[in-house]
Amino acid sequence: MLNLIMQIKTKLTEEQLKNNQKKINSIKNHFWVEKKSYPFIERQLIDKFKLSPILAKILAMRGIDRRTVLDFFNPKLKNLIPNPDTLDDMELATSKIVDCILKKKKFGLFGDYDVDGTTSTALLGGYFDEIGVEYDFYIPDRLNDGYGPNIKAFRELKKKDCDLIITLDCGTTSISSINSIKKENLEVIVVDHHQEGEELPDAYAIINPNKRNDKSDLKNLSAVGVLFFLIISINRELKKKNFFSADVPNLVKFLDLVALGTVCDVVKLDLINRTLVKQGLKVINQSLNMGLNSLIDSSEINEVVKEYHLGYVLGPRINAGGRVGNSSLGTQLLLSTKKSMANVIAKKLGEYNNLRKKIEKKVELEAIKKVDLSRDGIICVSSDDWHPGVIGIVASKLTEKFSRPSIVISESKKICKASCRSVSNFDIGKLIFSALEEGILISGGGHQMAGGFSIDKSKVDQLKGFVNDKFDPVKNEIKKFYDSELIFSSISNELYFLLDRLSPFGPGNPKPKFLIRGCLIKFVRLVGNNHLSCFVEDVYGNRIKGVSFNAYDSDMGKFLEKEMGKELDLVVSLKLNRWNGEENAEIQIEDALIA
Repeated sequence: MLNLIMQIKTKLTEEQLKNNQKKINSIKNHFWVEKKSYPFIERQLIDKFKLSPILAKILAMRGIDRRTVLDFFNPKLKNLIPNPDTLDDMELATSKIVDCILKKKKFGLFGDYDVDGTTSTALLGGYFDEIGVEYDFYIPDRLNDGYGPNIKAFRELKKKDCDLIITLDCGTTSISSINSIKKENLEVIVVDHHQEGEELPDAYAIINPNKRNDKSDLKNLSAVGVLFFLIISINRELKKKNFFSADVPNLVKFLDLVALGTVCDVVKLDLINRTLVKQGLKVINQSLNMGLNSLIDSSEINEVVKEYHLGYVLGPRINAGGRVGNSSLGTQLLLSTKKSMANVIAKKLGEYNNLRKKIEKKVELEAIKKVDLSRDGIICVSSDDWHPGVIGIVASKLTEKFSRPSIVISESKKICKASCRSVSNFDIGKLIFSALEEGILISGGGHQMAGGFSIDKSKVDQLKGFVNDKFDPVKNEIKKFYDSELIFSSISNELYFLLDRLSPFGPGNPKPKFLIRGCLIKFVRLVGNNHLSCFVEDVYGNRIKGVSFNAYDSDMGKFLEKEMGKELDLVVSLKLNRWNGEENAEIQIEDALIA
């Protein structure tokens, strides 16, 4: 039995770990600490729900107790989704949209070019298609339009006889364009989740849980999550007005798009977001959306679709259109009703994604060479020939590699584009707004972990000086947490499926990580595209397969190959390898420590 073979070694306290830093300095320069345990809550979960000790321990660490555990394992929309009217301006926006629907007005949808904006546009478009409402949509070109609404696009929608514009995943900081189009007698409703600046645009309504005067406590929602609340409100109001001649639309079928946008925007999986994703994954695996089905087929996913596939397989393909190709392709795909057309678009997005990978790798290698850790607090690198479509991914790679906030700037035009990514204890969105207030940036926005901006080329050096002392790597030491220590004999398929009950995983509910001491690395080799495969043994000869993604030519890959046969401590998570009808638990190596 798993409960008998699971052994949790004596924990080192955080203070003990601090006093013994040589043992916890990892190859990725992380400071690994075991999470604080809560034995009393663990015992309650074990006694009342007959849970495994390891499962009870991890749940307690995540703030789940006997009152919330059932909702965690089986979250239901009807029990957990609050009244949409708790969001500021929800009633105002709903009333306006419903009035336009009843008067058979035409809507203009302006969605951002990332997955959150794409899924939001497809979600509202799909709902309008179902209830017979006319609309046009506009997804901006990343290179020519830049981030957020622009007056040219608004006027284009106006020329198509749109009576009301709804911005999706953008608009909160778009003061000039929204104020200008209002002067031309066209109202705008903003549906967004990004932080606001010093002032808000003169929109008819702004539904954004991150507005300063919003009291909904739903700040972790992605834009597509905010939109789902709006559609619930619209649907409810239309029902009251006897709009539907047949059945009222069942909104559950749209949760596939909500789950995709939520996962890909890397928002915190709190109880609400986790509910949306968990239920949305059920919808995705029922194959209701034709475009998603084509994308799944073209991606050669031959198993149950999970959050991993959304974030690392499907999402990047949808994003690739906006990065290096046609920004509207993702929305076209998700709104497709013809299988032949959906297949063509899915294939094209796959081609764009392959191109994106090549461009991204080149920029990443060049950006790494420009990093000077002895000088830089916040990494801020730039170049004339970096493609703006991949700088966000490269910023993520730099932050992951160096554990510092990163800004990557494409100086290919006089007005440069930049993407930013941050670490858990530094708010990059506030930094962007500070630079805006200083007059260094032209425009920009974001939230704690990510953002973007536009800057005149002549001010790039000024920006680098401005941000350099805003983050101290010594004072802001990045702690990483593992859930427990683990021994080889407890790793099994049974343990994998037990831990999988905690999914879907993501920020706020990370995949459980474990520390395994005294590991011997054997037979390191390259597999696939820069992935590392090896065997890991303990001193008793127990062996298990290990993998580390995108790590073969990294510092960790080189270290593991160099240290083959020597004792190491590994931080790992569990994965399941399915091959030729067999399932075998493996370890995914997250980091390595000198034993």
